[in-house]
Amino acid sequence: MRVLVIRPAKDGEHLAQLLRERGHEPILSPAIDIDFEDGPCLSLAGAQAIVATSANGVRALAGRTEERKIPVFAVGPQTAEAAHTAGFAVVRDAHGDSKTLAEKVSQWTSAGDGKLLYATGDVSADDFVNQLLQQGFHVEVLRLYRTIERAALSDAAAAALRSENIDTAMFFSPRSARVFVNQVIRAGLEKECGKVGAMCISTAAANALRSLRFSDIRVAAQPNRGSILDLLG
Repeated sequence: MRVLVIRPAKDGEHLAQLLRERGHEPILSPAIDIDFEDGPCLSLAGAQAIVATSANGVRALAGRTEERKIPVFAVGPQTAEAAHTAGFAVVRDAHGDSKTLAEKVSQWTSAGDGKLLYATGDVSADDFVNQLLQQGFHVEVLRLYRTIERAALSDAAAAALRSENIDTAMFFSPRSARVFVNQVIRAGLEKECGKVGAMCISTAAANALRSLRFSDIRVAAQPNRGSILDLLG
């Protein structure tokens, strides 16, 4: 199966390798680029844990501190994997979305144990922060990277769509889905999407695609990479 991968470069390459191992042909077209912010070493003094709703938040934090003993509370397997790869000693995986993570945090620890550091980018999950605040936690938001939307599809993706050489596309966030829709419209390739399936990590991502007429749109059972890969059968 020829699979269009709509992921930032680093995550896209990893996903592409997993697809090749399953016998599929990936075509990469990042919708968003990640630009890690330079800056001084971060002080984690007074913090009881790091909370992260993305692997890039963990990667960005890891590049700004040598501290690896502080626990990391991760939204799902990919974010937890990034924390393990970065060398953090204690990693807990919520196996869900940001709402699930906030609920798990209140089970894993208490507000009296210290503040939480939310490692994120310029676009963060405000509902997640508000949920933690309502549970009594003090949250310090660390905006450690910028997300830059690409104006156009990759040359390979545009050529594959024009030649009707894509079977399905994978979407891992509502934002990347919206960017893809805009890229397709700019390229005048709306009609070509009619022969392409879409696999989405969440209902929100699927809804962001509704202005394009895909042959079908499916949503993963769980909001993680493993579940979206399971949609391939």
